[in-house]
Amino acid sequence: MTSLIVTALASLAVGFVVLGADRRRSRYGIFLLPGLALVAGMLSWILLQLAGAGSDPDLHWLVWVLPPVIGAVGAVGTALVLGPAREARDTAELERVLRS
Repeated sequence: MTSLIVTALASLAVGFVVLGADRRRSRYGIFLLPGLALVAGMLSWILLQLAGAGSDPDLHWLVWVLPPVIGAVGAVGTALVLGPAREARDTAELERVLRS
């Protein structure tokens, strides 16, 4: 249970770090990247527990380390895909409104 709490908080913290490092963070909500990092981290934690990594002494460290890393990869991937698309759409909408 402790590993669940620690990995959830670490995944959430990594999501906020990615949000802080993203220069397009004003284009989408403040909880999008941390929320996606948390979801990715928790799903990976569940899958690792179901695979038996939490009860194996040699693989127990994966349950602590891998979910925040997967959460960071998910948040960075979302920022790289969603950021430019939202920026282009917002710019087009702003130009349309200003021309009216």
